[in-house]
Amino acid sequence: MARRTQSHFIFDVEENTRIFRHQRFVNGTWRTDCPTCESRVPSNKPYSHHWHNDAINGRSHHIQLGTEEKLILQAIENQGIEVFILCDGSPSARTNDFLLDAGMEAVPQMLRFLSFETEKLEASIGFYVDVKNERMYYESSPLSIEHHLDIGEAVDMIFSMLLEKISNYVLLQQRVPLEACVIRRMKMTVKRHCLLPQSNVTTPKLPIQYRVKNAAGCLATGDKTSSNELAQLAEHYLKYPKPGRDIPASLKINLYSFRVCSTSKELYAVPYLLRGEDLENTPTFIIQTDVGGGFRGLLEVRNIRKFLRTDSLDRVFECRQCQSHFVDRVHLFLHKQIDCGRGFMVWHMDKDAIELHENCLPLPKDYFKFEWIGVGRKF
Repeated sequence: MARRTQSHFIFDVEENTRIFRHQRFVNGTWRTDCPTCESRVPSNKPYSHHWHNDAINGRSHHIQLGTEEKLILQAIENQGIEVFILCDGSPSARTNDFLLDAGMEAVPQMLRFLSFETEKLEASIGFYVDVKNERMYYESSPLSIEHHLDIGEAVDMIFSMLLEKISNYVLLQQRVPLEACVIRRMKMTVKRHCLLPQSNVTTPKLPIQYRVKNAAGCLATGDKTSSNELAQLAEHYLKYPKPGRDIPASLKINLYSFRVCSTSKELYAVPYLLRGEDLENTPTFIIQTDVGGGFRGLLEVRNIRKFLRTDSLDRVFECRQCQSHFVDRVHLFLHKQIDCGRGFMVWHMDKDAIELHENCLPLPKDYFKFEWIGVGRKF
């Protein structure tokens, strides 16, 4: 029987200390507490104090862009660079390690970098595959990524579908398994949809994991309800923070924020400020931030219990188009968005062919950790 891993996120109070714990369960039995998530603060402090030092402690899911990195991003925009090539520079082929590094670190990191000050990304990924003295290029269709917290799941979905199609193709056409393939180079095409000046006040969509719950949404423009007025007051304090200036105690509102476990990479929502014990009637909002941690607005949570509830692992979701099965609604959502992989393409190439690119921008390895090269438009 398959092992079923599930996480619980709880608060304990011991004397005058409130402790946040991320507990891991396997088949319903507690196994361990995550060491990177545990946080202790005085019990009389707001819940936000649990997360204030995430960046200092290396636990933040936001990226840090200095002046040099912003100049690189500006150069990418000015030169019209939308193609990025990643090569395995090791002396011998190591396909599994290369794909693992690319899927877990290199590609997600690059996409997070490119998502800075954007409304969304459109990304496609391609693998150069050598097998039995032949070279082929497999490429996914573009996938729209509308929230930076969806990047990890999106990359995982594209990689999985690409490898599945490569496996099926080489087994059918060349009678060899996927393990016979060598992959040492990949290409990523990314179109950045940058934020317009007037759209800075537009609250982004939720991450897919929470969007599919249908438990939250934007407040209507011009809404004069008390919930909207409270949200506007809270937004002022969150957008223009000052040392020692907390949200006034008279503001009866509950706020939550998103967090990502540094160890398991799980996304979850945590309380930021709780002023009302009546969950049904206290206005409740989720704080939205951009990939750099900048405040992007509040979304009203209409059903907090449904919003926070962990999806059952017993349910299987089926794609009506291709009858594929999923245990995660996020994977099904992405699978549908990419049209079941129907737009994936394969090209046969001359193995001895050499690609020449005139306008290349090597990206600094000390920041990106991997050897990326940006390819711009021809002039």
